[in-house]
Amino acid sequence: MKNGGRNNRLREVAIGLFSAAVFVALFYLWGEELLPRAGGRLGKIFPFVGAVALTLAVALFLTEWFGFAGREVRKVRLAARDFLFLCTLSLVLLFLARWVVELLPAGSAWNRAIPSRFYVYLIPIPAFAMVVRILLNSEVALLFTVAASVLSAAVAFGRWPALLFLLISGTAGAARSGRIQDRYRMLLAGVLTAPVCALGAIALELAFHGAERIWWAGLFGAINGLAAGPIALAILPVAEYAFGYASDIRLMEMASTNHPLLRRLILEAPGTFHHSVMVGTLAEAGAASIHANPLLCRVAALFHDVGKVVKPQYFSENQAGGANVHDVLTPGMSRVVILSHVKEGVRMAQEHRLGDRIAEIISQHHGTSILYYFLDKAQPLIQDRRASEETFRYPGPRPRTREAAIIMLADTVEAAVRSMKSPGQDEIVETVTRIVNRAYLDGQLNECDLTLRDLHSVGQAFGKVLTAVLHARIDYPESGKGPPAPGGDTPLQQPGK
Repeated sequence: MKNGGRNNRLREVAIGLFSAAVFVALFYLWGEELLPRAGGRLGKIFPFVGAVALTLAVALFLTEWFGFAGREVRKVRLAARDFLFLCTLSLVLLFLARWVVELLPAGSAWNRAIPSRFYVYLIPIPAFAMVVRILLNSEVALLFTVAASVLSAAVAFGRWPALLFLLISGTAGAARSGRIQDRYRMLLAGVLTAPVCALGAIALELAFHGAERIWWAGLFGAINGLAAGPIALAILPVAEYAFGYASDIRLMEMASTNHPLLRRLILEAPGTFHHSVMVGTLAEAGAASIHANPLLCRVAALFHDVGKVVKPQYFSENQAGGANVHDVLTPGMSRVVILSHVKEGVRMAQEHRLGDRIAEIISQHHGTSILYYFLDKAQPLIQDRRASEETFRYPGPRPRTREAAIIMLADTVEAAVRSMKSPGQDEIVETVTRIVNRAYLDGQLNECDLTLRDLHSVGQAFGKVLTAVLHARIDYPESGKGPPAPGGDTPLQQPGK
């Protein structure tokens, strides 16, 4: 996991340096009209000084904007890769805006019939806001819309209509792209955004410039909204590959049992696969109860124990009633094998490019909890239980997102309830409450944003699912010994047969 973190940091540094170099070059090529006096005397010695300074100023604005939000807004927790992603996306939109408002009118055959100010309604900020909403969350998408609108409006000669339109259209695109789980919904989000863009363009044009050729503004606004879906679909795979994200569309694809890792889990560790399906059902219900991401919980739960395929026979759910191999192992050796499944799962997730969200949940789904069974087994061999508790803890990290915490709780609850014989509803509720309280008191939930109200809702959702799954069944009579059906025939025996 340490090597994975180091590789992620190296990737982030490489992306950051490459992006900075690209934008310095683009600003320099743009410098003839944008930076006529760039650098003064220094610019004669070092021609790129103006481009470097402008890149620094824009990056400083974005860093301060997103950094302040990341520190002060509860639901905005931005990692280094998120900063890089948002800054890169903002600068890409900046240059697209420049191309739209300056170069597109110059190369258009209709440049005389259409005033150049209308082209601002084609700046594709709705598509970019949709991408941010899908890959991150609604709060970050709103912050991105404001920052990108300010930069793009500066390119559009600082006009008020441009800034207001970008804010309206970007917000509309982000608002209509929540929980996009397939490509058709993405296209539908663009269709629903188009009327807002068209109406906003018409209203602003009428307010600032009058009614002359106003229908062009509405047409360009509608085109912008309709194009948002296809543009976002084109950006998503690139962003997922470069920054390690996994959109809901990608998660739906990974949930298929045809995925190589899931196929291997089904064949080599069927008990673990069944356990993972149950954990996914619990986690999905828990996430829905507190408005977290149910799809992420369900899919991440399918992969959370994938590291067990390396040594499936060492885990009780795969032993099928046979001998327990841990009976002949020392507690220390058992500890090493059990703890290794987390590290192996992260490695396999990275090899199969499951995305950073899945890999992070795999690494966090046990937090720094204790292997109580093996700690108690080792009790006769140890002197200081407190020191030994640290030895029998998972290495962590603790859950840092609500989804990771929900999966950790669902994993523990499912295993505990499965070990019970014919549990009643009261026993299930008591077990769920005890496990949630133990995780809370042990500090496992200190680094995520779950409130006490959230924990209560998640526990209730777990209880409902487990009560429904483990409900009591009637005892069916053995074949041929049941009470006779009317007419002398048993229910499975028909006359003449």
